[in-house]
Amino acid sequence: MAVPAISVEQLTRVYSSRKGFLFNEVTRTEALRGVDLEVAPGELFGLLGPNGAGKTTLAKILSTLLLPTSGRAHVLGLDVVREANRIRPRIGLVLGGERGLYYRVSGRENLRYFADLYGIARSEREPRITEMLERVGLGDSGDRRVEEYSRGMKQKLHLARGLLHAPELLFLDEPTIGLDPKSARETRKFVRALLAEGVTIFLTTHYMFEAEELCQRIAVLSKGKIVATDTVPGLRRLVGGDRTFEIDGYGFEDSELARVRALPGVSRLVTEEFGPRLRITLRVQDPQLELDRVAQCLLGHPELEVRERRTALEDIYLDLVEEEPA
Repeated sequence: MAVPAISVEQLTRVYSSRKGFLFNEVTRTEALRGVDLEVAPGELFGLLGPNGAGKTTLAKILSTLLLPTSGRAHVLGLDVVREANRIRPRIGLVLGGERGLYYRVSGRENLRYFADLYGIARSEREPRITEMLERVGLGDSGDRRVEEYSRGMKQKLHLARGLLHAPELLFLDEPTIGLDPKSARETRKFVRALLAEGVTIFLTTHYMFEAEELCQRIAVLSKGKIVATDTVPGLRRLVGGDRTFEIDGYGFEDSELARVRALPGVSRLVTEEFGPRLRITLRVQDPQLELDRVAQCLLGHPELEVRERRTALEDIYLDLVEEEPA
């Protein structure tokens, strides 16, 4: 049986801070609260969660940048606390945003610096740098100063840096945040190519479509806890199936909502206000339930709109996060 690329058991991380006039009040913030997860070698595993959910904290612990408060975490079979020095040469980390680069020198010179940090032999350094610049689409821009790069180009340089030493496991923390659609698409294409080469990828993001497009399995993190882990089809089954109905209209009565909720196969009903209009969203398990039957429960609403669509990962995410207890 293959050793998991990542194995986490009851991991916690607590941040302490002092406040008050004499800084004698200590506050504790639980960023992670008993996280369990496992990632297989060669898998592209996604971690979803809102800002502040603990995604970056978990990624930093797994990449040996931050110590856990309690629990256990192993990366490539090695303990992140006791064997961090053995882990670091075998992993890569790519953070979203523009920090972590040296702006007054060229992209190539940035990679030379990091190649020396990674311990890449001088005889291999220049060919490897040229190869990585070409792979990320910076072959013609490698000798320009990074301060002249667009945000998308900087993110490509981050990718080149993270892959320079050919890591077995790559951590991608919000890799497309702030990128224009073309650059984000190119980044996702590059990630798929890495997966095909056998690189294990741990992706943190809050972009639902990106996770659905790329990830083989997904964990949803909310308030420091994993609330679900599965494939996208498995997560759809968890929240009530592939089918989602949306009903838009005015002036729905509580009795009407109760009739809709009681229809066979309706596993969840959520209402949202859009100005004077109300939207009813239904998660539907029964393949026999038709839109007409739903509309019959809401007679007398002349501007009623009823439609069906496939349950999206965003629906699943909102269902799971909303149901997570405080």
